[in-house]
Amino acid sequence: MFERIKNFFRTGGARIGMVETLNSIVDHPKIAVTDKEYLRIIDNKKIFAGDFPDVSYLNSENEWTTRSYHSLNTPKIISRKLSKLVFNDGCTISLDDSNADDFLQNVFRKSKFTKNFGEELEAGYAIGGLALRPYVDSNSNEIRIAFCRADTFFPLQSSTNDISEAAIANVSVVTEGTKNVYYTLLEFHEWENGTYYIRNELYRSEEQSVLGYKVSLKSIEKYKLLKDEVAMKGFTRPLFVYIKLAGKNNKDLSSPLSLGVIDNAKRQFNDINDKYDQFMWEIEEAGRKIIASDHFFKYRFNQYGEPIRNFDRKTSVFQRLKADDPFIDEFSPSLRSSEFIESINFILRIIELQSGFSSGTFSFDGNSVKTATEIISENSETFSTRSDNVLIVEEALKELITSIFELAEAYQLYSHNGDLGINIDFDDGVFQGQEQKADYYAKLITGQLTSRKRAIEKLFGVTEKEALKIVREIQDEALGMDPQENEQLVVNKELGDEE
Repeated sequence: MFERIKNFFRTGGARIGMVETLNSIVDHPKIAVTDKEYLRIIDNKKIFAGDFPDVSYLNSENEWTTRSYHSLNTPKIISRKLSKLVFNDGCTISLDDSNADDFLQNVFRKSKFTKNFGEELEAGYAIGGLALRPYVDSNSNEIRIAFCRADTFFPLQSSTNDISEAAIANVSVVTEGTKNVYYTLLEFHEWENGTYYIRNELYRSEEQSVLGYKVSLKSIEKYKLLKDEVAMKGFTRPLFVYIKLAGKNNKDLSSPLSLGVIDNAKRQFNDINDKYDQFMWEIEEAGRKIIASDHFFKYRFNQYGEPIRNFDRKTSVFQRLKADDPFIDEFSPSLRSSEFIESINFILRIIELQSGFSSGTFSFDGNSVKTATEIISENSETFSTRSDNVLIVEEALKELITSIFELAEAYQLYSHNGDLGINIDFDDGVFQGQEQKADYYAKLITGQLTSRKRAIEKLFGVTEKEALKIVREIQDEALGMDPQENEQLVVNKELGDEE
């Protein structure tokens, strides 16, 4: 109650200018993102959602009316294709240490990481990046992984290679009396003298489009236990990971934020939607057209004085023509399907070029597209784009795992010393079968062009330590020795050496 009274006076103060009110998150003095960059991401989000206004047209009564806009939603198709090529359920993540691996797999399982990451990566590729943030769930006291889209992630400072400080926004809608009030929590991640700080600020607004003024964290129930500032000791990196779409941001060269697949093909996405909308409307209107003299469009009135029309006002089937004598006639216009399909496919070729896909990856007319084997055999643009993004996601996942274990250490949930030995296999079988890969590396080993250890690392996506263990097991089996017994002998020898 006390907080509500204080908020009441703050609201009055904001209205007369005594309390500072921020219109947007980017107006905050700590935020390093320009308003132009933020608006670009918001516009991308609308296009990705297929949020388009209705179309106005003239009906048979020569009056303006509206209809729904037909959207092909190509950005979703393309971003989903790319996200599935980069990360799918064939990707495996493991650690050399079995206990640490069990802990990590439990975090992934409880967070439904494989499912959620694939879906969120799709949206991130579309609108302009994705941030992952591990946190400790207050109810279960276990680590979970939250996903922050580009429109809720705001860099504070960044180096040329990475974002080291950021603010993450979370909006809550609370009903106060008869109106909705919007509370925005800004979670600042900052470094000071080598110590990692998380600072929380809560803003209140009665308008959804305005950030509002700063209030106490105790203003709403869900943030009552939050502290204004928490020092996180023992951290080597921030508690978030930002994943970019491969390629430089050419819209703002100084921005640390990523572009989405929409940005450099925005005009083409609009064009293809317009062509598809015209095509679908022509299909709906492809039936017969009736031309009638204006005599048929004159109103008659019923006994209550209400107009009686001869034709449905919502349709454009009936066409009015001024004439001295009454007449009515019909004709059937031809459907220009081949012209529309050819135009849409032409625009698709441009979108493929702009978004890094090989020509023929997508087709509107239902023709078959290139297989994964054809893609890699041709050293195609799609394979190159996929490889560039895999490198970024692989590094991001390794940073995420590091943050998870540093967070677990800080909350005394798990303690681990030494190298984790992170193994990530993105399953190149999407492009190349395992049998084909095995034959390739077998020939390299036979020709003494690579070692067994390196071939095993590439084939199974394991670390050097794990690959050496597999090599020893193969050698032991070739000598007729039991790998488990031999492994125990090695362990006993190591313990004896330590003593």
